Formats: sequence, C-alpha cells, structure tokens
Amino acid sequence: MNDKPACIAIAAVLHDNDNQTDETIWRFVKQLQQQGRRVHGVVQAPQTYSHTGARQMTIIDVTDDRRLTISQDRGGAARGCCVDPGALAEASAILRRAGDDNADLAVINRFGKLEVEGEGFAADMLALMSTGIPVLTAVKPKHLDAWRNFTGGMATELQPDETALRDWYANLSR
Repeated sequence: MNDKPACIAIAAVLHDNDNQTDETIWRFVKQLQQQGRRVHGVVQAPQTYSHTGARQMTIIDVTDDRRLTISQDRGGAARGCCVDPGALAEASAILRRAGDDNADLAVINRFGKLEVEGEGFAADMLALMSTGIPVLTAVKPKHLDAWRNFTGGMATELQPDETALRDWYANLSR
C-alpha cells in the first residue's frame, strides 16, 4: 500500500484469487447506494464452472444486479484466455453509462491481463478518469507494476477492507 496522496480519484484494491475482495467491494457499493450515491459499473461475481468443467467468469452490473457472463465455454481442458469479446463490449456499455450519468463512483471489476495489454476495460478506465469520476478497481499483485504505469503512479492502493474503502471515498474532493 502506498502512503502518498493520490492526485487523481482512482484506487485499486489489492487482491489475491479469493472472493473476499469482490465481496468487500460489493458491500461497499451497496452501502454507498443506500446513502443515495450514484454508483455505476461492474463487480466480479464468484467464479463458477459450466457443465463441461470450463471456468465461467461473471460480472454484476451494480445498478440493477444483472449478471453478465464474460467468458466463453471452451471446455474444461481449454487453456488460455476464455474472455468473450462480445460480452466485454456489452459490459463496456455499462461503464460508459457511468460517464453519461456523471456517477459518484465507477467500479470496474478488474485491472487484469487484458487491461495490462491495453485491452479489456483499459479504454473505459481512461475515459472515466478523464471525466473526473472516481474509479475503483481490483488489482492482483502480479499486475501492480503495470497498474502503477497505467495510472502514472497517481492511484491509491487499498487493502481489501471496507474501512479503507470508506476512508478513501470520504477523502475524495470532487
């Protein structure tokens, strides 16, 4: 976790492969919405497996709790990226609404392998950052250097703790 103040309203929750981080972000989003905040974006749902044994990645639209599967079922033995480009395009529309609606916070499930390569939700993140809308995402330690490069080292890094999320959001000045 870095101690320097953020110059832009963007934060990354550092996470491993467990669901604790996603659950923490989900609870935080729901608390903000109960307070009347306009929170848009997507949160990672717990990983499941299809009847073929393929890993299924699902995200949840935080505005209406709709679930969107963003992976292709290529079978349990498949290796490599299984992200469905069509589903990512649909999810990108969810993120664009955050900018259109001038959200109080935009949540993006991950800064992961695709974003490291400049794909996935990277362009959406940059677009949201350019509007001044606060952005919250999750980053694995293996992608932390790429994240710091992507944000110019100006993002806040948070532990997966609701108090850390609340403190970060409370300290934002828009």
